[in-house]
Amino acid sequence: MARKISGEATMEELKELEMLLMQFPELQYAFTIVEDIQAVNPANGFTPEEESRLASEGLDRMNLFLQQSQDTAVVRKMAPWKVMAAVAAMVAVLLSVWALWPASPDRQAFRNEVVTKTGSKTSVVLPDGTTVVLNACSRLQYDATRFLNGDREVGLTGEAYFDVKHDPAHPFIIRTGPVNIRVLGTVFNVKAYTEDATVETTLLSGKVEVSFPENGSGQKVVQLQPDQKLVIANHKHQPAQDSKKANFSITPVKNTNAGTADSPDAEKPTTAWINDRFDFDNVTFEQLSHDLERWYNVTLRFKNDRYKHEVFTGAFRKQGIEEVLQALQLMSGFHYEVNTKENVIYIW
Repeated sequence: MARKISGEATMEELKELEMLLMQFPELQYAFTIVEDIQAVNPANGFTPEEESRLASEGLDRMNLFLQQSQDTAVVRKMAPWKVMAAVAAMVAVLLSVWALWPASPDRQAFRNEVVTKTGSKTSVVLPDGTTVVLNACSRLQYDATRFLNGDREVGLTGEAYFDVKHDPAHPFIIRTGPVNIRVLGTVFNVKAYTEDATVETTLLSGKVEVSFPENGSGQKVVQLQPDQKLVIANHKHQPAQDSKKANFSITPVKNTNAGTADSPDAEKPTTAWINDRFDFDNVTFEQLSHDLERWYNVTLRFKNDRYKHEVFTGAFRKQGIEEVLQALQLMSGFHYEVNTKENVIYIW
């Protein structure tokens, strides 16, 4: 972790750290501590007021870290004093290592990061008051210090629902791979998983401007209106023979119901996941399998590729993975086997 912050990590080490943080999101707490240390100036030290503030913030974050155990796969339980001692020892070592290494100008742009695991979601309020809800297997990166100075920029991998604080003087920028989204104050959803065939931006209110590379003609800029969804092809998953086809489309957003007296607002499938509703509309089984894997913390493997191209539309709320598969099975006729030991589901 410290080698990455100092700019001395090799590409192999960076890839290994990325995989470890994805596999063990609880390590993100330690990594955030290492990132925060980069602001420390060992020669000048802290004023008493700074020491008091940092101590208070550290205790708050430590308590938050210990309270998040319900989202962590526990292998064995440790006494609270052991956990605190381990974290304290780790921080002490990292502080020592940081003090020995010189500052590097090539540090990453984002010092703060929020990561969600498979089958979970979380919400975060950014320093400017913007609310973000992260879906499973997602990563949001930002720099709290830059936010406070008006530089509202975040990096996103995965899916997130944004309710951006209105500030015309300081545009809000989202960077996700080659796609950039620019907003002033609006509500929208972004789905940009690296393993998915598309990147989707759905606007619910306000206005957003999306820029992305277009096949053979440089950058394309698209402005969305409310209740429009922009779908951009992921070049990594686009067949070579389709390279000259339009790599994006804009479609209206459908409502899954007309609303009721108790729930007057019609629910949109794009953001239904926030309310624990799993919606999908006209997607192939292969595309759907990625969502099922993230939603239910399983791995799907196709023994018969023919079923990858089956198309499904449906909605589920809090049903288990086998209930979902049984419903899909009625429409398609495939067979499946659940290997609980390996947490793998085979489709044929």
